[in-house]
Amino acid sequence: MRIIQPQVPKRRRAGFTLIEISLAMGLMVMLSGALVVMLQQHLTFMSLAQRQSFLAEEAPKIGDILGRIFQQSDHYFVYADLEAAQAAGAPVLVGGEAVRLFFKGADQTTQERFIAAVDNATGTTLRFYTPQLDGSYNSWLICQGLQGASFRADEGILMVTLTGPNGEEITYSGGAR
Repeated sequence: MRIIQPQVPKRRRAGFTLIEISLAMGLMVMLSGALVVMLQQHLTFMSLAQRQSFLAEEAPKIGDILGRIFQQSDHYFVYADLEAAQAAGAPVLVGGEAVRLFFKGADQTTQERFIAAVDNATGTTLRFYTPQLDGSYNSWLICQGLQGASFRADEGILMVTLTGPNGEEITYSGGAR
């Protein structure tokens, strides 16, 4: 008797054909091209978001601070600059760089404070000044890095227009009680 053994087909060599490799390479090139386009869009979007950070992040905080200060004041005068405001010079209606604010205390005394735009090497800063008994002034920073700030009161409402680092403008308004 004879034993019949099943025939085993000859094995092909392991590997990929030229068509399979070409197809895989083509897909990789298309995928990498799409990723480069997506990266460029992301960088453009991030650049735009960074340029708008003043309006998106800083402006609401500045508005909150200025709104609280403006609403607490009893009355105000706009001046051409900080020195004119401190010397109680002639007020202006538009184009001022400082405002002199008056607040009523609990004992019905009037206290004065100043907000002024001060130019320095890094741009314009907006500062809040408080006079001291010895004639000096304490100040704290409201915001910095601006291109400019302008106070006006020509419509009966105290307004300050801030020009951000990228030329964006925003106006805050408020008034005396």
